[in-house]
Amino acid sequence: MKKSLLLFPITIALAIFFYPTTSNSNGTGSPGAKTNSPIDGGNCTGCHSGTLNSGVGTATITSDIPANGYVIGNTYTITLTGVKANCIKFGFELTAENGNSKSGDFMITDNTTKLVNANNAVSHKSSGTSGSTTKSWTMDWTPTANSNGNTTFYASLLFSNANSNNNGDNAFTASLSVNEEVVNAISDNNLQTPFTYNSITKTIKTTQAISVYDSSGKLVLSTKEESTTISHLKSGIYILKSENKTQKIILN
Repeated sequence: MKKSLLLFPITIALAIFFYPTTSNSNGTGSPGAKTNSPIDGGNCTGCHSGTLNSGVGTATITSDIPANGYVIGNTYTITLTGVKANCIKFGFELTAENGNSKSGDFMITDNTTKLVNANNAVSHKSSGTSGSTTKSWTMDWTPTANSNGNTTFYASLLFSNANSNNNGDNAFTASLSVNEEVVNAISDNNLQTPFTYNSITKTIKTTQAISVYDSSGKLVLSTKEESTTISHLKSGIYILKSENKTQKIILN
């Protein structure tokens, strides 16, 4: 009887030890620092089997940043796309870096992604893993003072075979380098920075007419005043737009 009681916990312990690591362990998102960037170092193979960038598949990063470069304070859309025949489950982490530091601020635009790694990167949520051969995720990115000069986006993307363990998964990497727009010294500075938004005072400083839209695209405010407070608006996402600048903000 005592022998049987002893065998039971041993059997349980061995079963737990040899139970296969499941690819669903990160189904709710990357643990962070898995973008294959110079700062992060790690990638999806840290949690999943396979050789990086081996097998059939592609991963690409695209953006709507103009060819002449981004403007500090403007908001742009970044898209990561993975393609692998017959794949039905995907995952990723994406970040932006400028030299030895992270670059800009990311903003979540739908319910399939989330911020990770101290908000310096974006990864999938459980609602953003399903696909059929092709899978894309989008997110907004706003260059800030630490984005001066140039920025490179790095991503590691996982193609899972959904076999309940990490065997047979494929990990691919992608990168995209973009530059800050070079401003002509003789240009009117007011045209380069038509407005600024202070998130602490919830005040817009502007040199041009500016329109404020809510997340549904409805115009909620127009102003030509040099300083305008929007603290009276409901909390949420808003778009600030002038003749030559667009910025997405979160009003808390």
